[in-house]
Amino acid sequence: MNDDVKFIELIEKEVLAFDDVSRFAGASLTENIQTAFGRGLINPGIRVTTEDELITINLDIIVYFGVNIPQLCYDIQTKVKNNIEAETGLEIKAVNITVEGIDERNPGNQES
Repeated sequence: MNDDVKFIELIEKEVLAFDDVSRFAGASLTENIQTAFGRGLINPGIRVTTEDELITINLDIIVYFGVNIPQLCYDIQTKVKNNIEAETGLEIKAVNITVEGIDERNPGNQES
């Protein structure tokens, strides 16, 4: 497994640890076309760019109904930035989050 895959998986693990995050948003039309031509994405809801050795992480997520979205996004940004920097030694310039939608919680799957 290469380092890019491990890096994306680490980000994915950090974000999905939040109970109020339902899932990552699906692939866009452009990303589906890239996949069709053999340029598959590890997780279409996570995009990482590097400029001048600074890393920007862009996340497209779906959250659950009733969530305090600004607070959740702040918490995700803080956790992802701090934990990724601590685990990799890389400097994270920004963690940008786009909430692409809202899911209803399944009452049978709620934790007490």
